[in-house]
Amino acid sequence: MQRLMTSAVARLGIGIFSLLASGAAGAEPKAAAVPSGPGPNLVAASGPVDVVAGDPRGPADLTICSQNLKLFGTLDEVKRRNPRFTEGELRQKVDDLVRRFHVVRCDVIALQEVLAKNQAEGEAALKPLIEALRARSGRSFEARVGPPGDGGMALGFLVAQDRASVLNMLSYARVELPKLTPKQRPRIFSRTPLEVQLSVKSREGDLTKVVTVVNFHLKSKRGGEGDPTGLEWETFRMEMAEGFRKIIEVRHQDAFASGSSILVVLGDRNSDFDVASAKILEGSLNLASFQQEGGCRVSKRGVPVCQSGKSMPQRLFSVVTSNSEVATYPGTFEYKGEYSWLDDILMPAESLPYAWVSPSSEAKYNSGVVSQPQGASDHSMVWAKLNW
Repeated sequence: MQRLMTSAVARLGIGIFSLLASGAAGAEPKAAAVPSGPGPNLVAASGPVDVVAGDPRGPADLTICSQNLKLFGTLDEVKRRNPRFTEGELRQKVDDLVRRFHVVRCDVIALQEVLAKNQAEGEAALKPLIEALRARSGRSFEARVGPPGDGGMALGFLVAQDRASVLNMLSYARVELPKLTPKQRPRIFSRTPLEVQLSVKSREGDLTKVVTVVNFHLKSKRGGEGDPTGLEWETFRMEMAEGFRKIIEVRHQDAFASGSSILVVLGDRNSDFDVASAKILEGSLNLASFQQEGGCRVSKRGVPVCQSGKSMPQRLFSVVTSNSEVATYPGTFEYKGEYSWLDDILMPAESLPYAWVSPSSEAKYNSGVVSQPQGASDHSMVWAKLNW
């Protein structure tokens, strides 16, 4: 049984968060281009992929995926936003999503845009996905959903019970974000980040790892005409990125100090990989960089323009865009013919070797993008396989 406890554990200079604690729960060769990136030539039905040829560690121990669901909920909840949406369309969307999840055999799926009035409703909304996954793969998944934020959208997880046990769950609720300017009103996350801590036993051998996965969804550009800065809420995303990274750095100091535990940060930035909020999220810049005397400003497109020498040591690294094969794809989201890398999976340097295609292939990541079937979502799914 889940229980919600308000925690004042660490204000971190950015407020408090809520703790949701829960009890523990109970191969084919990978082709370089499968699954592929956005476009009509995608191959997303070639069968599950588990093994990288030549990896002495054998099959991947854990496959982590991230998918923006594009307003997914119960039929009644979706119809509140789209009265013409039908039960048949919902069934098709479920089938399309499960085809994505199955092609790379996702073990842990971070979800954004779960429509719900509360956590129980969010978990109920995910039951059709769990049932469809069981029917297609024979595997059992459990759902975990955090408290809903703006627009009744929550973040959640589906966790395969044959690969991982949930040790606890944490919602970064009611966090007061750092301010870009001192006189502005306090703000909180528009969609509350959600963390799960997992116990995962290796497929070959008895080595058990603690894997922490933190799911985020920054504010979108929707309603950008209401942003007085004219930057489509980029400064708000910058504040969220700073607050989010600070929590991660304080809570998971061990993961930044050694590879004994594994940290994965993933989700939907709602901004491209090269803009200010993305740079703050990865830690090569921080919010102070854009304050008075910080040496950086934000261009009209949201890209940081900095004086020389202002960059800092990066803290989180993408295992998706750093993949040379994946980098040839145009992005994970398309709007009016323009692609952007909104969706990503990041890890601290100490955790990166777990995502390599083999122990000796430094910086070559076992990761990718799935964009078919297109009816699943307007966002592609990103994934990474971990091995130890």
